[in-house]
Amino acid sequence: MSNSPGRFRLGRLFRANIIVMVLLVVLTTWLAAAFALDQRSVFLPGETSHGHMVIEASCSSCHEGFKPITNETCLRCHEAEMAEDEHGTKKFRDPRWAELMEEIEVLTCTACHNEHVHIFSRGVHLHPDLCMHCHEGVINGDLASHEGFSPDGCWTAGCHNFHDHRSISTGFIRQNLDQPDMLPVPTYPDRTVKPQLDRAPAADLGQEFLGGG
Repeated sequence: MSNSPGRFRLGRLFRANIIVMVLLVVLTTWLAAAFALDQRSVFLPGETSHGHMVIEASCSSCHEGFKPITNETCLRCHEAEMAEDEHGTKKFRDPRWAELMEEIEVLTCTACHNEHVHIFSRGVHLHPDLCMHCHEGVINGDLASHEGFSPDGCWTAGCHNFHDHRSISTGFIRQNLDQPDMLPVPTYPDRTVKPQLDRAPAADLGQEFLGGG
């Protein structure tokens, strides 16, 4: 009778080991099938933002193995858009803004844009009041026209764009007061995009995850 508790514990441990082994076999089989059938979607940690859905099946467009995403990664496609970035890195390297940089690391794209865990359609994962990290005074008396405004309405209301807010800049407005409200012929701004690839990457999940892109 003295050995019964010990045997009971050994029995439970044995059953637990069996369950763990079965789960490992199932997981290994599932991963092997995903690689063999090239099913990338099973590895997505969350929904892809609207702008990136066209490359959702090409992990290597953004990822190099398991390396973290860097600014250089984003600029492969977005360099032309960032050429006239109103919140460019040059501005924030000014030591006057060092204290504000402690609130949000705006020198890195992923400080605001974290794909697959985003809250809004452009891959933005911060809450709508993100502007208040630096501009809280605007709605608290520093700017009479904005006093009492909601802290989460800066860009969700369509007034401000973090990367390009020239259309509501007083300097920009003064320079263009004599311009018509609409151009005679609608045109897009000149942008030069230089793709680095001649064709889409080959669909090879094993290479993308294990071969570093």
